[in-house]
Amino acid sequence: MKTTPIFKILSAAVLLAVVFYFVVQGYRYFSDPINTTYVYASREWDAIETEGYLVREEETFHSGLTTLHHTLTEGQKVGKNQTLAIAFTDSGALTRVEQLQSLELQAQQLSFALESFLDGDAALKLDDNIREDLTTLHQAIATGDYSQGEDSRAALKAAILKRDYTYTSQEQIEQDLDAVEAQIAEKEATLNGTDITAPRSGVYSAVCDGYEAVLRPEMMETSTPATFANLRAEAYQANVGKLIYGDVWYYATVITEEQALLLEDRSSVTVQFAKGFTEPFTMYIKHISEPEGGKCVLWLSCDEYMSQTTLLRQQTATLLLKEYEGLRLPDKALRVNEDGKTGVYCVIGARARYKGVAVVYHGEDYVLVTPTDTGSTNLLRQGDQVIVTTAELFDGKVIG
Repeated sequence: MKTTPIFKILSAAVLLAVVFYFVVQGYRYFSDPINTTYVYASREWDAIETEGYLVREEETFHSGLTTLHHTLTEGQKVGKNQTLAIAFTDSGALTRVEQLQSLELQAQQLSFALESFLDGDAALKLDDNIREDLTTLHQAIATGDYSQGEDSRAALKAAILKRDYTYTSQEQIEQDLDAVEAQIAEKEATLNGTDITAPRSGVYSAVCDGYEAVLRPEMMETSTPATFANLRAEAYQANVGKLIYGDVWYYATVITEEQALLLEDRSSVTVQFAKGFTEPFTMYIKHISEPEGGKCVLWLSCDEYMSQTTLLRQQTATLLLKEYEGLRLPDKALRVNEDGKTGVYCVIGARARYKGVAVVYHGEDYVLVTPTDTGSTNLLRQGDQVIVTTAELFDGKVIG
């Protein structure tokens, strides 16, 4: 079969058209590339980064006896004359204390089992407690709060053992309880310790760092930037722990004079610590010192979270002054149209569509914006594909 000249001409024309199309598209791509990114919701803050100290009214306690049994947990509230620790003269006393605690726990479990024969709902209530203890233990481990996790583990173990005893006969439980109570009395007779008690109510902490006598709330009015530049912890021998008094604690830090001006008309500020207690919380501005060498001392106060912050001292903090919320996109995506309005071009189908925006926050190379146009097609939304770079754009331009 022979091909006619017209067929050859048509084939060549089609081939040339295809080649021309790809040449044009390649030229448009390399001479006028289109880069896009997706819009997403974000928030930013005007903030002050600083480093300072937690200041509290604290008293440390020391015992000349080295064998100590601590009766409190970290952050526990303590009443006046409540026992902080028991001091013993012999090192073997702690072993007997541990044995006594184990016997007392066993007695509690047996007493509960005995009560369950009289109260049919006791076992069901205990089952609920076990489920709650399991949840609490899981949450403590997941968040890294291992001190809370240890308490939860002990509570869970005790609850499970109590539940086991409910399957024993009443007569056997009564016999076991009598035997355990006799052992408790025997152990107590061998323990001759000295109680170390709280002189007043407060919050207990087992950790002392030497700043207890150096950092005091009464130094607020007289502290200067030089005070904190020369701050040093003192040597200490507090083997019992310390008590924190009052309901208010402070955060003292050195800031620049310019940063102090940002705070002078405020009564409070949102604070976020870098470690230990990372949830943002409110602190009140109590005092800003006179400038010294371009720096000031800022004192903030808080009447909450005392028990959660007993282990914190030197702390990096962010003072969050003002919050901004909007849609985040690169600042290079912003365009000013022929009407002088600010906006961005989005990819809608195969065309560029202009959407008006207002800038609410400008970062290093990005902005947060809010839409100014209305309507289903002109409103900028999270997930829109915004054009970042191209040589020339106009509303309705074909880009694909």
